[in-house]
Amino acid sequence: MKLSSNIKGYGYASVSAITFGTIPLFSIPVMEAGMQLPSVLIYRFAFGCLFMIAVLLWRKQSLHISWGDGLRIMFLALMYAISAVCLFGSYEYMPGGVATTLLFSYPVWTEILLILFFHERLTLRISLAIVLATAGVFFLGGIGQTEGIKSSMGVILAMSSGLLYAIYMVIFPHMRVSKLPALKVNFYIFFMAMLLLILYSNFTTGGIDRISDGRSLLSLILLGLVPTTVSNVTLVRSLTLIDSASVAILGAFEPLTAMAIGITLMGEPLTITVVIGLILIISSVLILITKGRRLPNPLHFLCQ
Repeated sequence: MKLSSNIKGYGYASVSAITFGTIPLFSIPVMEAGMQLPSVLIYRFAFGCLFMIAVLLWRKQSLHISWGDGLRIMFLALMYAISAVCLFGSYEYMPGGVATTLLFSYPVWTEILLILFFHERLTLRISLAIVLATAGVFFLGGIGQTEGIKSSMGVILAMSSGLLYAIYMVIFPHMRVSKLPALKVNFYIFFMAMLLLILYSNFTTGGIDRISDGRSLLSLILLGLVPTTVSNVTLVRSLTLIDSASVAILGAFEPLTAMAIGITLMGEPLTITVVIGLILIISSVLILITKGRRLPNPLHFLCQ
């Protein structure tokens, strides 16, 4: 039973990472069309809320939460909103693929937080998985790549987003709201994040921008569905089944997805460094998903 739960947890975490990696595909075209950062995020969460409320109503699921849970969710929404602002803000200073690579600092942040505040023991297996996954991501992004980076502010924003995302992932499993239905929790996180961003936009950009054309509308709808609704519901589900460090390391699929999109849809070349990065990431995932069990026969594991 535990093995089955672990496999489900790894599956949910992988889906979450893969769908989260599509953020640049849907957001950058809208920002290039002239929509300002706060508005893009507001529409992202607004469409995400619409998808979730539709499912909740269809399931006839109660939306009631206590005041205490509401305050806890508000804190999570604040963490998520600031992390999103930092990530999307970094797109203005560097290519989306490089920003996604730097965002992948969060597995390291996650492990540091778990060791400092939750007394988790850093094992050799977890350390090796982190090293391989991090190295793989840097190979995907191109080691030492600086082309297209306009300012060090982009690096700071992307790394800050990774830290905040790590805080979100570490504290959520230890909060009472983690026992609530995942869809309901995510709906309230997005709704509260949207309200916070509306306030932010009023103070920074003078309000919410209008959607200028049908292409931008479609991109924003998909932004609210794929890397928002699907990604975060599966993330929350995975955090209830496996540990935060494992979920974080499986996040290596995020830059891998961004790279695959770049190669297949944007004509980016498939280089030797990309191949090396892919091998390193797959190796880290295999090490991770077999932790605590004997490694010898991966086919036996896959067939269970």
